Amino acid sequence: MGFKEQLILDLDTLMSSDEFSETHTIDGRELTVLVDNDQLKERSKKEYDGISVGEILFFVKASDYGELPEAETPLIFDKRQMYVFNAREHMGMYEIILSQNRSG
Repeated sequence: MGFKEQLILDLDTLMSSDEFSETHTIDGRELTVLVDNDQLKERSKKEYDGISVGEILFFVKASDYGELPEAETPLIFDKRQMYVFNAREHMGMYEIILSQNRSG
């Protein structure tokens, strides 16, 4: 078995574990995701000069999610209207940051 195949098996294990991942409804589909708001805080410090850039950061298997969403794409996360702030792919996983527009 090659490295890529082993990595995919490891992703399956990580994303099926109740200790790390949980089920959320995204645009009407139940998906297993790993929410990591600690990572969101670290990214805000390192990449955005400490500015709060979003409310939720989650990881999801690319094969489960589908096409990588573009920034500013509307998305409903657990019945909350959100917008994609940033999304990127790394080794079969998507890292997606969501923000919520709030007025006044």
